[in-house]
Amino acid sequence: MWKWLSRCVPGLSLLSLVTLLVLAFPETVSWIHIPWSGKGPGVPSRHGGNDRQEHQAALSIAQKVFIGYTVFVHGNAFTFSLRLAWALSQMVRQTRAVLRRRPLTKTLRGPAGSESPIFADSPTDIPDPISFDLGALEDGEQGEVVHAIILPNYSEDLDTLETTLKVLASHPRAATQYEVFLAMEQKELKAPEKAVTLISTFQGHFKDICSTFHPSGLTGEISGKSSNVAWAAKHIVQTHKSEDHAVDYENVIITVMDADTHLTQDYFNEIRRLHWLHNKDADHALYASPIIFDRNSNDVPILVRCADLLWGFAGVSAMYPGCPIVIPTSVYSLSLALAEKVGGWDGDATAIGEDMHMLLKCYFETGGDVVTHVIYSPASQCNVQSSGDGNWGPYTSTLFARYRQALRHMWGALDTGYSVRQSVGGISSRPHLGFKPRHIALFHLLFEAHFLPCHLTILLVFSSLYTTFFPASQMNPALEWAFFITGFLRGVSFVGMNLCITLYDRWHSVCVNARARDMSKAGLSDTGLSFRVWYRPQQLAERICFPIAGTVFGSIPAIHAEMSHFWTDRLVYRVSKKPSFGSPSPSSSSPGSPQAFPV
Repeated sequence: MWKWLSRCVPGLSLLSLVTLLVLAFPETVSWIHIPWSGKGPGVPSRHGGNDRQEHQAALSIAQKVFIGYTVFVHGNAFTFSLRLAWALSQMVRQTRAVLRRRPLTKTLRGPAGSESPIFADSPTDIPDPISFDLGALEDGEQGEVVHAIILPNYSEDLDTLETTLKVLASHPRAATQYEVFLAMEQKELKAPEKAVTLISTFQGHFKDICSTFHPSGLTGEISGKSSNVAWAAKHIVQTHKSEDHAVDYENVIITVMDADTHLTQDYFNEIRRLHWLHNKDADHALYASPIIFDRNSNDVPILVRCADLLWGFAGVSAMYPGCPIVIPTSVYSLSLALAEKVGGWDGDATAIGEDMHMLLKCYFETGGDVVTHVIYSPASQCNVQSSGDGNWGPYTSTLFARYRQALRHMWGALDTGYSVRQSVGGISSRPHLGFKPRHIALFHLLFEAHFLPCHLTILLVFSSLYTTFFPASQMNPALEWAFFITGFLRGVSFVGMNLCITLYDRWHSVCVNARARDMSKAGLSDTGLSFRVWYRPQQLAERICFPIAGTVFGSIPAIHAEMSHFWTDRLVYRVSKKPSFGSPSPSSSSPGSPQAFPV
């Protein structure tokens, strides 16, 4: 019963909010009678001139709670935009600093002396004007780490996986430091064939590359990214335990990424730098990077582009310098020592959002002592894109695919219940946990992720309807003030988010241009590039359409997921539709012409 109640906390909060609105404004029930009775708000009362006096009576307790909560929620939305603007302004500066720290390298085409057909001839001796030598760290004198990279995939297209591996193999240290684990599902019929093809193609370009197959039907586990990662992580532990000269677990860094994610060499260089810079924290450090959609964003519907923009913003908002704790999105890294200490990854239904779930698990299992570091080298992502099916065209099919992805994201609200159980159950063993400022900060981030979007939408809809049907003359002055101040906060939040989009354009330009140089040097022309120009109509339209996208792909799927949790915690994992990239087209703002494929 306790587990069910805790998992339903977000859903119960929705019911509580609706109950509060009914108790605070019982007259709203009469709205359903307005078309038939001819009565309703705005109709003169039988008491004539005493109408204003009646509505200025003392506020009820429910109305006072409503005023306090609606101002709090709208104020939170406003401070979110301020915090995001600060984070994005620092993101530009920090990303440039990362690029300046990039080690000087002679080539980006795989291991020295290798002749491989997977890399095309390209000018690799182009000097990079923004890099300089890191000395001892560059030469490995300060210490090396092994990067165990988990690439979970299920029914992913072979071309997508090959391109991702090509990008990784182009990194200067791939052949000596990268161990790639293809985390596959046993029930995928073509998985063994794909694994053999990929391993034979990339053998020698990495320190090691192998495949793992998560068995189907394991008790308590569901098919999906979390279970694939959990199974691969067990294999990593076994691999390093069996080595004759085992590397210290603290110096093996596990990186989890998506099948279509492209990481630059800077991501791994920064982890290596921070690992030795903060080596005393190495056994309880977790590294997270922002995500950026810079591959096919110019080729998807504007609502999909805006939804992914907001999804990226959610992660960036907690990545400002000095942030107490960071929740990773899609891509993150941690030491093998930390992973083993907390018992590895969970593969049950609760862990469907395995990135957030693993951070929470590390946090609670270490008694709140996990240290989070931001890696200011963003992970390049693809927007969901479909070529259509028998019933719908590409545009509509892409919208439906994005909603399914949003529902899967919002299904992660189960992590709120997990956090509640861990907090309450750990009071006896970790009594200091609830008094840590970062514990409060963590729960505030969970509130913003799982409560704020749907609560804000419900309050916005209610406020709009109430102020439409009930003129100010019929309101208590305190209520009139509350509706005015929340409307004002919505307005300044809208302006604040437009400022954030401007800052994002600057950061996006730095990132996509750096990645374009890397791909050119590596001879990879099929990775997709989407440049943003602020004055183009499709970019200008984002500044108006983002609230709609936030509702359609944020609030509505959140309500959908949280109400569904009353009767089930299981969601059938469906792989999102992603594009493939063809030959570059000089006339296109995105050098790859995407041809979508169903997966």
